[in-house]
Amino acid sequence: MTKCIDTSVWIPYLVPETLQPQARNLISPLLTSNVRLVAPAFAWAEVGSVLRKKVRLGAITASQATEFYDDFCQMPVDYLDSNAIRTKTWEIAQKFSLATLYDAAFLAVAELESAEFWTADQSLLNTLKPCPTYVQKLET
Repeated sequence: MTKCIDTSVWIPYLVPETLQPQARNLISPLLTSNVRLVAPAFAWAEVGSVLRKKVRLGAITASQATEFYDDFCQMPVDYLDSNAIRTKTWEIAQKFSLATLYDAAFLAVAELESAEFWTADQSLLNTLKPCPTYVQKLET
């Protein structure tokens, strides 16, 4: 089994916030099982960028952000990049009229790797009409 976890799920897994129990209930068992975790090659930078933003907003300290980032970098995630992913990313962005390629890249990785894609991003879910069957919502 393969799963692709969106940044919107990784952040509450790492940082104490509203969805942390749900994110931990999803991710923690995956870390001790034979589930393969996949993500676009830039996912580590996206997670780091969200952590840096939380520091700028005063939601967490710089030392907390460093600890959370270090924890994330230890996760057994296969970071993927290929021409097929880039092509599929563009196709998905066009199909769903996505403004950027970031979400489309997560969807492309999930689709090409036959993975479930888990997200807590309601605005993304609202644009996915019809919603691909591999997309799963982290319940609130």
